[in-house]
Amino acid sequence: MSPQTPTLFSTSLISSTIQAQLPEGYKLRPLEITDYSKGFYDCLAGLTVVGKVSEQSFQQTFEQMRRCGDVYHIVVIEELAEKRIVATGTLIVEQKFLRGCAKAGHIEDIVVHDSQRGKKFGIRLIDQLKHIGTMVGCYKLLLTCSESNEAFYGKSGFVRKDLHMAVYLNSDSTPATAAIVTPVVVPSTTAATATTSIASSSSTTALGAVTANSNSITDTTPTTTTMSVKARTVSIEALSASMESIMVK
Repeated sequence: MSPQTPTLFSTSLISSTIQAQLPEGYKLRPLEITDYSKGFYDCLAGLTVVGKVSEQSFQQTFEQMRRCGDVYHIVVIEELAEKRIVATGTLIVEQKFLRGCAKAGHIEDIVVHDSQRGKKFGIRLIDQLKHIGTMVGCYKLLLTCSESNEAFYGKSGFVRKDLHMAVYLNSDSTPATAAIVTPVVVPSTTAATATTSIASSSSTTALGAVTANSNSITDTTPTTTTMSVKARTVSIEALSASMESIMVK
């Protein structure tokens, strides 16, 4: 008997009800260590830049995530006949000290391959991640999405809440300044104390029949580098003058 392929999290967290809603020939399951060869990165490339990742690096990262226990939950939909990944989404569980050491979930990297649009895979992924969040005890889920995807997430019970901002560190391809992104989307629940807020990833594409654009951030603020340097110079000179005045007194 061949050993079972390692999965990122327990298959017991996959909803049979949601699986039954998929078209025939597709399987909803946890990410597996062999999915590098099944086009996992080809699918992710429809979302944003993935960079150059070797199979060894993928497997090392997979094992690192797996050792974290109930933290990383990457769900995929596999087209069985082609043995390829056609959709994926992630739920990251954050342990808090707040609310009696509660857990919050963060939904990221929702993407459906261009060839699979119109099959409601985006909705199935969100439903599955909400199911996992409930099973592991999250009191809320958070996601960030572009305004063009707000209606899509609204169908899953999410509403606007607060504002999301981002700063990109040590990146040559992304503005290094803080940028305002779209509002966080929150799903309402019947429990008054457990308002579930979902946030999709900053760049979410091909959600079911919805065509989504990458939520790239562009800083259109005029460049003020020269002004800032001059301002700093004046401030330093003023400070030096003040210090000399104090020493004279």
